Amino acid sequence: MLAAAGVLAFGLAACSSDDAEDIGPGSPFTQALAKDYGDLATQAAALPAEDAEESGFFDSLNPFSGSESSNDLLAKAFTDKADLATGGTEPEAESGSGAAQTAMRARLVRAVITGKDQFPEQAARAQADFDCWVLYSNVPSAAAAAQACKNALDSSIVRLETAARPAPPPPPVAPMPAPTAAPAPTAQSGGDFTVYFDFDSWTLKAEQLKVLDDVIATARTGGQTNINIVGHTDTSGASDYNQALSVRRANVVVEALANLGARRAALHASGVGETDLAVQTEDGVREAKNRRTVVTLQP
Repeated sequence: MLAAAGVLAFGLAACSSDDAEDIGPGSPFTQALAKDYGDLATQAAALPAEDAEESGFFDSLNPFSGSESSNDLLAKAFTDKADLATGGTEPEAESGSGAAQTAMRARLVRAVITGKDQFPEQAARAQADFDCWVLYSNVPSAAAAAQACKNALDSSIVRLETAARPAPPPPPVAPMPAPTAAPAPTAQSGGDFTVYFDFDSWTLKAEQLKVLDDVIATARTGGQTNINIVGHTDTSGASDYNQALSVRRANVVVEALANLGARRAALHASGVGETDLAVQTEDGVREAKNRRTVVTLQP
């Protein structure tokens, strides 16, 4: 299934750059969904055939298709969603299974509701990537393809959330001071910048994006060519979960910096979980200052 994952990853990247087409009735969001689901159906049909009997999940999609391959049933699932969207109906995102998919679905639904009218193509791309991840996850031999969909989702949902995030209100107008030279952006201690996260979250808020704007401005002013990004958590929760959460926090900062103009080759991300605390606490303690990602500019 590694070859299948490669075909799928190529298809996902290609879909994200296509221009929107006039597919049919409905909103720009349903038109974009129809295109993305249609592309996923074509990709699934083109993958090497797999035995449908390996996944009882697909029996519920078509209980009379015992001779069909899992790829045929994947293609049918995507085609059915494309047909709904082509007719102007918004297909619901797959329900998913397990804590990770359930949490991601809730995050996706919030982001789609907020952004589908103003950013229909980004919203459709994120929903299609989520359904791709969920449906491929139900085929045991398609783990690599499912991971390719998840990787695409990690990027597309951040792009949607960033685009749909409301701009901060303008500051109040103050009396004009005497002309002075504008100070250069200043880094925090040791050249580090820190963005903080809500509990069990890796979503960036407007104030965190302002810090990342300062990172870009400082890097350009100082000529730094490398940006080191390290995600952290507090001690609440299991250590292995916190390790994965710290990586998500680092990766979301990578995506935001890339969207702000940083070269991806200059971005180096890692996560250290709860092993490097800003504020020392006992295990199981929620501490806001430990839920962070630290960005360091280097020559």
